[in-house]
Amino acid sequence: MTFQDLLKFATQEAVKRMEKPKAIRQEERSKRKAEKQPLSNWAFGVLPMAVSITRRRLKEGRRS
Repeated sequence: MTFQDLLKFATQEAVKRMEKPKAIRQEERSKRKAEKQPLSNWAFGVLPMAVSITRRRLKEGRRS
């Protein structure tokens, strides 16, 4: 792929995005954001989730 092809593709994609109405762009952005995993899970895997569940269970056990 040459630089000109890459530039042409990038320009076409930018024009497509600019032509979409603002409401549709915001809706798509919010959908993508909702589908994302939390940063702690994404960066460190399941370990932070396991720690948080354990902490929550210990905290609930102390209250009972």
